[in-house]
Amino acid sequence: MKTKTFFLVLLLVITTSILNAQNIQGTWKAVTSSGNPLREGYSTLKMITPTHFIWTMIDKDGNIASGAGGTYTMKDGVYTETILYTLPGMQSWKGKKGIYSVEIKGKLLNISGYLEFDNERKIQNTESWEKVE
Repeated sequence: MKTKTFFLVLLLVITTSILNAQNIQGTWKAVTSSGNPLREGYSTLKMITPTHFIWTMIDKDGNIASGAGGTYTMKDGVYTETILYTLPGMQSWKGKKGIYSVEIKGKLLNISGYLEFDNERKIQNTESWEKVE
């Protein structure tokens, strides 16, 4: 009986982890950001795959003005981005981490946490993203 209970609990934990990861996957459009206010005339998109993320800021003509990407983990409701790739104006962000708690409400992805530059410097940030269908 203990073995069956253990495997049922293990299955529940694995299923919940998979569903949480799948919920954040997709394409998202920025709605609000406390760390970097959204610029008028620009759209910011974030794409999340099973292993990577990328965000881009796009002007009204469809030109990419800024962006970065890398890998992420999702564990116990904590979404951690590691920036590995940047456009030329963002090189100082390489290797930095964003560590966020995640809440999904309908088509909204709300993240709240901080960008970690080093042990001494952490910048609080809250963002809201709407799922692009």
